[in-house]
Amino acid sequence: MGGFITIMEATKNVSEDFSHWRVRMATQIASQTDPKKFGVEGFYLIGSTKNATAGPASDIDLILPVRGTNEQREALETWLAEWSVYLDELNYQKTGYRTGGLLDVHLVTDEDIARKTSFAVKIGAVTDAARKLPMLRKR
Repeated sequence: MGGFITIMEATKNVSEDFSHWRVRMATQIASQTDPKKFGVEGFYLIGSTKNATAGPASDIDLILPVRGTNEQREALETWLAEWSVYLDELNYQKTGYRTGGLLDVHLVTDEDIARKTSFAVKIGAVTDAARKLPMLRKR
């Protein structure tokens, strides 16, 4: 059946497009995240975006281990909330879907990681591990 693709193939390609764009955006945010300014120890991607199954209304799930002060945490949350709204608008322009914010950020502490609680268990997991993204490096 030359020239025709199956529904599964078409769906896979569309999903890869949604996922690919989301990975690019998460990578962009990570590359601009200043670990010292925000008290962030790492920047990890999980969920449908990482697994290349994201759809047009999928969020971008992130895990950020934090050690900073309350002020650093508040600044980080504000900064990421602004990114979330911005990405939601871009996604709306691309897909027609609004989500109220595209980022779903999970801040975890050293204690969470040591106890392997909640989302912290994804960091260094044997199966379906979080994908580490490079953060800003000052020269």
